[in-house]
Amino acid sequence: MQGMTEETYISLAENLRYVAVEETFRYIQDADDVEDIAQEVMLRIWEKRAGLSSNVKMLNAYAATLARNICLDRHKIKRRHPLLLRLQWFANREDNAQMEIPVYDTPQRQLEQTEAINAYYVAVKKLPYGWQRILRMRGEEEMSYAEIAQILGTSESSVRGTLCKAKKKVLELIKQNR
Repeated sequence: MQGMTEETYISLAENLRYVAVEETFRYIQDADDVEDIAQEVMLRIWEKRAGLSSNVKMLNAYAATLARNICLDRHKIKRRHPLLLRLQWFANREDNAQMEIPVYDTPQRQLEQTEAINAYYVAVKKLPYGWQRILRMRGEEEMSYAEIAQILGTSESSVRGTLCKAKKKVLELIKQNR
């Protein structure tokens, strides 16, 4: 199989971007996020063009699949680490001002969320600084293990191990303080 040429990519780019945008809008309504994902799809297709067929139907399906998977990955990260996304806010606060909590459907759920967030931040503050930093880079900044390892000058397996220890310790500390 001969890969897609640069000329073919350029001629199909507008259509592929349209497919990526349309698929992304099924999952995300924020225009900036949609644009980011469409650009990521186009970049991935460009990087893999040598191994891709020039068949338009196959490329359209590939662009749609890439967009869908990126959307689902982003949703999974936010669902899995909702408290980690607030770590930066908390780490930069010196006072104990009331943090803004999103409105939920009942006051009870809002109270539970507030208590959970506060318990999380209290636990994270008790961790060594390096562990806090890795939690922040992975959870809030959504960095890959490779990026974190490069920044910290260590291996990916070390980052994974430290992150696992940090998460376990946070859960342990939260359970102790109940």
